[in-house]
Amino acid sequence: MRTILRVAIGAFAVWLVPLIASRVVEGWHWGPGAFVFTYVLFFATGMAYAWIARHGRTWSYRAAVGLCLAGGFVMGWATMVHLSETENPLLLAYFGVLALGAAGAALSRLKAPGLARTAFLMAAAVLLAGVLTRKATAAMDTGPFWNVMLAHGGMASVFALAGLLFRREMRQGPGG
Repeated sequence: MRTILRVAIGAFAVWLVPLIASRVVEGWHWGPGAFVFTYVLFFATGMAYAWIARHGRTWSYRAAVGLCLAGGFVMGWATMVHLSETENPLLLAYFGVLALGAAGAALSRLKAPGLARTAFLMAAAVLLAGVLTRKATAAMDTGPFWNVMLAHGGMASVFALAGLLFRREMRQGPGG
């Protein structure tokens, strides 16, 4: 119960950022439902971290879980925003990357070797999705190619770093 309360308070603290921003940023027009949805996402991500991180005893496992969840949150959020602006169905490929991560976590039973492979696969999938969506939307104004690929490379780096941290967990073993 204490964990749920901590996560709820932490999610509320993070949720205050978009709430305050909506009052000071011109043109920000979220309805009440968007704020509720945002809080639920923050809370669910925090609870997922609390639940998954307890399976690892080392800092590397917990950091890797945090990186994967943060990277997944950012990618999911960015995809939702871009989908709302462009309605481009190709962007659903990024939700496929998130589904790959969820399936890999479930199949690995949250064990470091499987999570490491999953994180590396997610890194590769982000790059592949970036190349495929960029080629398919070449006629659209999505920004300079290198800027778009730099963002994808950054996201892939987050997942690759998580994979390296999970591999470190494998070498350290429990309690290392």
